[in-house]
Amino acid sequence: MDWRRPTTATPCWPVDRKNSQHLRVVAMPLGMTDGISSVLFAPPMLTPAQIAEFKTQGYLRSAKVLDDAQVEILRAEVERVIDQRERTDIPQPVLCHNFTHNETAPVWQIVNIWEASAPFKRLTTNALICEEMAQLTGADSLRIWHDQIQYKPAARGGINMWHQDAPLWPIIAPMTEVTAWVALDDVDDDNGCMSMVPGSHLWGDHMNYLRTWKDFTKDVPAEFEGHPVTVRKCPVKKGEVHYHHSLTWHGSHANTSGRPRRAIALHFMTGETRYVATGEHCMKQFVTVEDGALLQGEHFPLVWSRR
Repeated sequence: MDWRRPTTATPCWPVDRKNSQHLRVVAMPLGMTDGISSVLFAPPMLTPAQIAEFKTQGYLRSAKVLDDAQVEILRAEVERVIDQRERTDIPQPVLCHNFTHNETAPVWQIVNIWEASAPFKRLTTNALICEEMAQLTGADSLRIWHDQIQYKPAARGGINMWHQDAPLWPIIAPMTEVTAWVALDDVDDDNGCMSMVPGSHLWGDHMNYLRTWKDFTKDVPAEFEGHPVTVRKCPVKKGEVHYHHSLTWHGSHANTSGRPRRAIALHFMTGETRYVATGEHCMKQFVTVEDGALLQGEHFPLVWSRR
């Protein structure tokens, strides 16, 4: 057997998907103990029906990309990075803080944990995620724009209010279209799963309007500019990946369960993404290219290429 290439093995078993996909076990490259960057559970590529669903709805629940052991490695890294955030002798993420600033309803946000954690760096090159991202965006190459942990502690994890991603990233153009959101816990209604508004990615930039909402549930209108507004909760199992468009209206309610809710959002850039110097963002301090140039560099590494 050539251990440099993943190889298909049996048996196969069903996955709970509308299109009745199946997972297949693949052998891992020699020396890769966690396999996080490669495909341990390798489903078929996204089907035309799934791609059409994403284009219509603005989000899509895909397959399992991490096994339980890999998830445990990443969970431990989240805890380590939070616990060691004050140390100056080890690599640190760009941000590590409670973004609600409310100790009774915290949401821990860690931006670019991949720069502080080797296992998370390997996750940015996960073969399945990158291949499916390329399918959804039509990209020939992908770079990491940044990643983002959102961790809602058990029983008291706070709310992430309704928003769109792309308007919050004014230093890049064209917008990075799709986020890959990987669950590190079983995420459901009880512990604060994401909610999406189907089709809202087709309505344009309305972030200023969403900022006027104060109550996660009560402020959602029945319609907006002639469009019906329907809220869909999006449960995701531990180790699965969920994709959403960067203009899709989404947010997540509080975690009132006895379980934590941990997940990482991987925000990718396609090969034509350029730097816009007039914008502001926490990643701007790491940009080394001129205004209007293709965004690349040490902090925005190439993670996948079709060539």
